[in-house]
Amino acid sequence: MSDAIQTPNPGRTSIYSRQTFGSFLGRPGHQVMLAAGLAFALVFSLVGCGASEPAALSGESTISAPPAPTPTSADASSAPPTAAPPSSAESGGGPTQDGRPLAARVNGQPIFLDVYEKQVAQTERALMERGLILEGEEGQAQLSQIRQNVLNGLIEQAIIEQAAATLGITVTDEELEATVQENIASGQGQESFDQWLAENNMTMAEFRETQRSQLIASKMIAYVTASVPTTAEQVHARHIRTSDPAKAQALLNELRSGANFAALAQRESEDEGTAANGGDLGWFPRDVPLMPPQVVEAAFALQPGEISDVVESEMGYHIIKVEAREANRPLTPEMLLYAQRRAFEKWLAEQWEKATIERYIDM
Repeated sequence: MSDAIQTPNPGRTSIYSRQTFGSFLGRPGHQVMLAAGLAFALVFSLVGCGASEPAALSGESTISAPPAPTPTSADASSAPPTAAPPSSAESGGGPTQDGRPLAARVNGQPIFLDVYEKQVAQTERALMERGLILEGEEGQAQLSQIRQNVLNGLIEQAIIEQAAATLGITVTDEELEATVQENIASGQGQESFDQWLAENNMTMAEFRETQRSQLIASKMIAYVTASVPTTAEQVHARHIRTSDPAKAQALLNELRSGANFAALAQRESEDEGTAANGGDLGWFPRDVPLMPPQVVEAAFALQPGEISDVVESEMGYHIIKVEAREANRPLTPEMLLYAQRRAFEKWLAEQWEKATIERYIDM
């Protein structure tokens, strides 16, 4: 765990166990499926970053990034088919449908084993190209997590597409073609793109359906997050942090005797990320990422000009001062992005809980 306080980055989040869709990173072949928070950063990449950001405690995270999912049906925009019960056959006794072994079923919709295995292979290839595959026992654990992530991604893809079909959310052929051409252009042209398809054992039809799935996911994100408020109650606060409770109490006594908070923070705070700015944490709402809840709770209990008692968190001992507060302050683009990501994660978790999911493979 890092002990620095820093500005939150919407693209740097701890991995969410269930996956949603990402997009191309650089040339084709670097198409990866990321954690939900990073997927939001990609989907909403046009959001600006002009406003100042609250500082927040951050921790280290490791993100395993499987590739964007290959669709499990011929037309991702159509309603999921009513599937026949699985049969056991050529796969050595495992469930099959239409003669194809299954990896899972979601509300009766099949996820075929060959689709799953192909994505696992593509994921491992992409990570190996970047030198991100570990060795030994750690590498085996990583590969196991990749398989879990890929299957979860395919399950969530099915859940999202089923919800979209119910709502009548679709992707037009024109939208799909524009996205395909944009990806070809960003990959340095048709020849380079064709080479990437061959290297990744993917057909143009599979690629197009992958893009259709990503567009459906983007539209569902927009639909689910449309009602997320763009304003919230916020405070502008400073803090002083130390690892020594006795020192914290001594600093609080100085402040109560009239010491300047910002000057004392510059001189005494152990938080290297904010000390130089007088302990300034900026503006933040109650639902702020990467900041200890004890600090947030203490800040929102104060009125402008007030100073808290010593507050203990996992990061140490804090003294908080609130400089200002507003009942309806506009969220910064990053805070709005975070609120949207949280809303979509909540919706997705609810859909996951309601779904009938059958898994047929061991991790």
